[in-house]
Amino acid sequence: MKTISQEILNFHCPRWNELPDIDLYMDQLVSILEKNLIIFEELWGEKIITSMMINNYVKQKVVEPPIKKRYNRGHLAYFFVVCIMKRVLSISETSDLISYLINLHSIDYAYNLFCDELERAIAEVFTSTIKTSKQLKESDQELIILRSAVLAFANKMYFQVGIKNR
Repeated sequence: MKTISQEILNFHCPRWNELPDIDLYMDQLVSILEKNLIIFEELWGEKIITSMMINNYVKQKVVEPPIKKRYNRGHLAYFFVVCIMKRVLSISETSDLISYLINLHSIDYAYNLFCDELERAIAEVFTSTIKTSKQLKESDQELIILRSAVLAFANKMYFQVGIKNR
């Protein structure tokens, strides 16, 4: 039986060419996001996305409105980023991150870069390969958890400084 840590390590964020290249209705969009992000729903104990959340992100202009009530591959990519990043960044910071990447790269490249970096970060953290001055043992679980929390804080601060200075 796999542990939740093993399941997270096996997480695969679908790349641009794996996303459906057809227009989707709201329920289809929600279904695809839920299916691919189920591990996070289980971990957080709450819905990762709902139709109400989608409507709010569109109203807040985080994501472009659907075209004739249909969402395309670009919308889906945006929602993957939003669903994942909303746990550590505010919605406006997530929007800034998306805008920043889209200004530098095409949407498909930016989205694939996000997926690659997300999976790399998960692997680094969950395999305890973070470089430290002191080698940690499995018995140092509380120190690993503490370092993960402060690393999340430090990385969020670094992001906020970086976005403001662009």
